[in-house]
Amino acid sequence: MRWVIKNPAPGGAEGLHWGDRRFGLSLAAALTRQRQQVETHFREEWGRTTEADVVLVLRGKFACAPAAGRARQALWILSHPESVTAAECSSYDAVFAASARHALELSGLARRPVHPLLQCTDHQALDPRTAIPAELRREVVFIGNTRGVPRQPVLWAAELGLPLRVWGRGWEEFLDPGYLVDREIPADQIPAQFAKAKCTLNDHWPDMRRLGYVNDRVFDALASGLPLISDHLEELQRLFPGVCLLYKNKREFADCVERLWLEYPRVLARAREASAAVRSDHSFDNRARRLIEILSA
Repeated sequence: MRWVIKNPAPGGAEGLHWGDRRFGLSLAAALTRQRQQVETHFREEWGRTTEADVVLVLRGKFACAPAAGRARQALWILSHPESVTAAECSSYDAVFAASARHALELSGLARRPVHPLLQCTDHQALDPRTAIPAELRREVVFIGNTRGVPRQPVLWAAELGLPLRVWGRGWEEFLDPGYLVDREIPADQIPAQFAKAKCTLNDHWPDMRRLGYVNDRVFDALASGLPLISDHLEELQRLFPGVCLLYKNKREFADCVERLWLEYPRVLARAREASAAVRSDHSFDNRARRLIEILSA
């Protein structure tokens, strides 16, 4: 089939630091491996019309009206779920949501099936075999922008004096410059950082946490066999029981850090055990096959 993926990231240099760009291009590569023909339209190209069998909109911050034509129109809700309406879902031929809970809720509101399709990872880029030995791991890493707000796990890590290294924009307002590595990190350098880190920190947008959306950084970290300290989601606990260190507040975050340091061999072993399942069940290849199965029916 011929696919057009509507990617919400801007094209050119401006879009290089967007996670949506990386996600969409990894999906396009996975579909291509499944012998599909794929073309990507970045946000400024959304008005283009191209002959296709499927037009798939990756729904993040921006809504995109279905295009006119004979192609099947599909929507995959990845983030900013609170902004998605039942009317928007009803305007598409097929809808996917990266949360089983929200998919069920939207199915009722839109009176049509919304398929759960979680976020995923590029397992070909993240190989746990490249990781350095546990005893050499020191750094706690965080990759992400501030979004204009003080993201709590990063600030708490700095308060605890952890060996923190941060990549992202806007941190100058909140952190000592000594913690900041760069304003962005190329996607192809993330595996090398994960391979030598002790753990990575993670949090979710409030609406993603409220509606059960597990973000792609969880899958990236676990695919690498890297321990993860994350804000609490029931969905995350169910997906990977006993694997991630989860917190609901500052005190629980400190408890997670203490457990990480005192029980590191055990925490690392659980992350490594989860890696095989993540790479098998939560890869872009897995998601591409599911999309093809539903949209070719």
